[in-house]
Amino acid sequence: MELTILNKTDNEISIKVAGETHTLLNALKVALLGSKHVEIATYDIKHPTISDPVLFVRTDGADPVKVIKKASEDIFKECDEFIKLFKKKTVD
Repeated sequence: MELTILNKTDNEISIKVAGETHTLLNALKVALLGSKHVEIATYDIKHPTISDPVLFVRTDGADPVKVIKKASEDIFKECDEFIKLFKKKTVD
């Protein structure tokens, strides 16, 4: 994965996420939309086999970088919780 910040202002950011697909970007979008500071969170993939997705986030004035970091941490915590629960259910 390679990140390239295409555009950043005080409340907006566009990031190209090379090497990723809907799997990560959709999870990140959902987590971002759960934030009270996010007005818009979306991504676009022009062509799934030849282009990289671009994530766009607009906040209510909160730093978009901090908001994305928080959403990423939330995803990590959710995955960690799933792993723990799954291990409990599958141990014989």
